[in-house]
Amino acid sequence: MIYNHSSEENKFRKEWIEKAKQYRKAGMTDAQIAEIYKFDREVFNSDRRYAENTVILLENEYNPNLKMNDDYLSDSRYGWMDEIEDMEAYKKVMSFPKIWREAFTMYIYDGYNQQEISLKLLKPRRTIAYWIVKIAEIIF
Repeated sequence: MIYNHSSEENKFRKEWIEKAKQYRKAGMTDAQIAEIYKFDREVFNSDRRYAENTVILLENEYNPNLKMNDDYLSDSRYGWMDEIEDMEAYKKVMSFPKIWREAFTMYIYDGYNQQEISLKLLKPRRTIAYWIVKIAEIIF
């Protein structure tokens, strides 16, 4: 589903009008409400940036070429590397740092999303996405 910023912004404003009324009824000052709004706005903007910058990569339903069969699963989690038939592509993939291949394996084999891989490997999500795309461009 595509992120619609205008629609989400309108929802955020409507919710905040109601929240502000409830906060005032509860006896909060305008300064306190402003601090809560500032925090909620930062969260909203963070969610917006995530939605706008997240790219769905290599989902099976979108990429019929990406299928894990029983042979693959019985091999090892790195079995996808052995299945690369083009020797040039194999050399390119193997020339990437091990952490790139690990991120790709986590994405394809383990089913982690970019954010989860980012947290496990302690690298920015956009970096993880870049690594996955670079390997996928070579393989597919």
